[in-house]
Amino acid sequence: MQKIVIENFMAIRHAEIEVNKVLVLIGEQASGKSTIAKLIYFFKSLRDEMFNDIYNSVYENSDNLLAIIYVKFQDFFGTTRQFSDFEITYYYDVENSKFIILTNKDQTFSPTYSYDLLINKFEKDALRLNKAFSLKTNNGEKHIKELASLTNKAFDSYHDSSLYAIAGRNATVGYSDLFEKYLFANIQNKIEQNKRNSPEKKEYTIDEYLMLDFVEHTDKIKSIFKKYGDFEGLIDFHSNSNSNNHTESSISVVYETIKKILKGDYKVDNQGEKILLSNGKYVHLNNASSGQQESIRILQDIFLALIEQQKVFRIIEEPEAHLFPEAQKQMIELLAILVNADPDNQVIITTHSPYVLTVFNNLLFANRVIEKNPDTREEVSKIIDIQSLISADDFAAYSLNPSQADENGKGYCVNLINERTQVIDQNYLDTVSEELSNDFRTLYDLHTKSFARK
Repeated sequence: MQKIVIENFMAIRHAEIEVNKVLVLIGEQASGKSTIAKLIYFFKSLRDEMFNDIYNSVYENSDNLLAIIYVKFQDFFGTTRQFSDFEITYYYDVENSKFIILTNKDQTFSPTYSYDLLINKFEKDALRLNKAFSLKTNNGEKHIKELASLTNKAFDSYHDSSLYAIAGRNATVGYSDLFEKYLFANIQNKIEQNKRNSPEKKEYTIDEYLMLDFVEHTDKIKSIFKKYGDFEGLIDFHSNSNSNNHTESSISVVYETIKKILKGDYKVDNQGEKILLSNGKYVHLNNASSGQQESIRILQDIFLALIEQQKVFRIIEEPEAHLFPEAQKQMIELLAILVNADPDNQVIITTHSPYVLTVFNNLLFANRVIEKNPDTREEVSKIIDIQSLISADDFAAYSLNPSQADENGKGYCVNLINERTQVIDQNYLDTVSEELSNDFRTLYDLHTKSFARK
């Protein structure tokens, strides 16, 4: 199990969060959801930084990890001089005490890591690899695999692909290719300039990093779909090269769900990206609804990850954005299918929507029903696709509410899972509906009293 503990970082006074296969962070705007998600992304991305460092033969000794963390943190979050004293601990493996601690005491920055994480065997192997590493030798591919295995084990992360899906995803569909290229170049220039800045002049640029990564990932997605035309073209290609009937059946379900969310079928040709409607007409994607524009890249990413059987780590901001409740439900079920597709897949969601929590709760409870009584499996499958059920062992959810925190920050971050029932606490789910019901009852009382006075 992985976990993050945050003390006094930006607006977060205290938060302790299990980073499970599925993690949901819910709260009002400006409650710290994105900050926590970005910190998790930072720590998870250190594995790739270490891989690239050794791959490029820069690695010389264990102290260089400190330099990697130091530079990357300031490139993401800006100079540490702007912060009060903070402490952030990321446990890559709680049971085996593999963790990194970042602190900012007395305006200094001192990342530390546990002995088992990178010292000892990994350090020696990394140094040996650094000396032996050469793509020009016959052992180049072997060294790459060995290096990947070492870094995966050190950081307890085994995914092939990571992505932070930012809010405002329609920026990749609502504008011309020329504008996207200009935006891409502008972001790159800002990031490169910030890297050249001295530590005390570093700016907060993680949003630009994430936007750049997302645009690059989107370009890859678009190029794949341009090659095959649409979802069916990809299905046909993979069905000819893959005899796994179970995978084909799963992909078919996913594809049908995607069409329901999009209210049509996606296609790309020489005229650009389109949504084909049921009446035979179409709408260009840059003229489509905000819900279609916000969801299409996430849907394409889910589809490609499943059909290519990738191991993925995804952070998705507001997957429910601009979607009708039924489509929100379908989106969450697709993400659950993605998580279940591989033991190493992981999805973190930030949301404002209690409805999203309710959908997850149904997936948890449906799984619990089958666990308690396997004979109900067929009946449950008529209500919820079995592929999207979520085990309580794989799920975590937290409510973030700054107004509920005491002077020490306790109460800000609340675990929503009921230990006894292993589902989301019903009291929390009822809170929003109760508030709305109370407002209605108060208004109704005023209404009846006004008639009584007459």
